[in-house]
Amino acid sequence: MQDQRLSVVLGSLLASLTLIATPAAQACSPINVIGVYFDRDSATVSATQISRLVHWMGGLREKYPNHESIDIGASAEPGEQAPNSLAMERARNVARVLRENLQFDETKIYLPDQGYVKKPASAYLKQLEKSQGVRAVQLDFLPACPHECSCQTSAPPQAAVPQ
Repeated sequence: MQDQRLSVVLGSLLASLTLIATPAAQACSPINVIGVYFDRDSATVSATQISRLVHWMGGLREKYPNHESIDIGASAEPGEQAPNSLAMERARNVARVLRENLQFDETKIYLPDQGYVKKPASAYLKQLEKSQGVRAVQLDFLPACPHECSCQTSAPPQAAVPQ
C-alpha cells in the first residue's frame, strides 16, 4: 500500500516537473508580411503594387500607430539580368516608395545586405514562379509594443492599442 502511494506521488511529481521543464509554445508573432512582386528583369514598383502597399500600410497604421521597423528581403530568379543587383535595386525601390509615398520613417527601414537568387525547387513552386512569387521583395512589419503578443517575456500578453 505504501509502495503504491509512493508510486502515485512520484508519478505526479514527474508529470509536474515535465510541465515545468517544457518550454511554452510561442504561437504568437506580431510580424505582418507582404510581398511586392515585379515583372521579369524589372525593378520598377508598379502602380498595382503601390496600391497594395498603401492599403496594407493603412491597415497597419490604424491597428499599430507605434511601429518598430520594416525589414526588407529581396529576390530575383536565375536567368534575370544581373539577378543579385536586380534584387537589391528592387529592395531600394520599395524602400523609396515606403519613404516618399507612404511617409514611413527612413530610420526604421532595414535593407538587406544582399539580394537572393531563388530558383523554384519543385513542380509546386513552378506555380509560384508563374505568379511572380520568386521575383519579389518581402516586407516584414514589426509593430512596437504594446501589441497582441507578449514580446516573448513572462508578462501576460498586452492588448493592442485601441483603434
